Amino acid sequence: MAIHLRGHHLLCLLGYRGIGYSEQFARNMSSVHDRLLKDPETEVCIVQGPDDLCACFPDDQVYHCDDEHVGTRDQRILQRLGLEIGEELTWGEIQSRIARLVNPEEIAEWCFTCSWRSLGYCEEGVRRIRAGHGLVPLPARIHGVEVYGVQVDSQTRCGHYASDRDIIAIRFPCCDTYYPCYQCHQAVAGHPAATWSTEQFDRKAILCGACGTELTINQYLACDSVCPYCGSQLNPGCKNHYHLYFER
Repeated sequence: MAIHLRGHHLLCLLGYRGIGYSEQFARNMSSVHDRLLKDPETEVCIVQGPDDLCACFPDDQVYHCDDEHVGTRDQRILQRLGLEIGEELTWGEIQSRIARLVNPEEIAEWCFTCSWRSLGYCEEGVRRIRAGHGLVPLPARIHGVEVYGVQVDSQTRCGHYASDRDIIAIRFPCCDTYYPCYQCHQAVAGHPAATWSTEQFDRKAILCGACGTELTINQYLACDSVCPYCGSQLNPGCKNHYHLYFER
């Protein structure tokens, strides 16, 4: 069954990071996002007005899905993408059109009334699509901390490093966001990674996936691959990659 989407939600999905107007709204949008992420061949039907995402807009908030300015935003985006109401195509085809036809800077013009725009996620999402990547995988929530990456488990292991000892995530200074490793950042972030300067080594930037404690960089570098709070064994091989994260 095709997913029914209005014009501006084609761009909203690029910037979606797991938060929304309510818990129910976020669950519904996460379900749509996950389906499109896993299968870009999913059929999408372009609709006018409220769509499958609007269906879960919370009753206790001011409903704006029928507002004229939202409809105008839809029209401008569909016109740019060369799409018509009632047209059906795959999500992969939509992403290809966005990559060819949309510049990140245009988000500010089209979506200037959107309360989520200031987060910058949609612009980042367009940049990812233009760079040949797909939707951003939603973050894992580990001890209450969001960790982005590829196939992240409940203790920060990822699709690149998944041994028993691979249980830390590193906050990257370029985006103030946790990732299990540099390859996860490369795959998901959509921008070049930055390293922590020695003057910043007192910042909490290491998350222990076992106990959830955030360590300062100094604490981590001095811990001899053992969490100083819970005693969990950490991967000593991470030392080979310190230069990718920390100024030496």
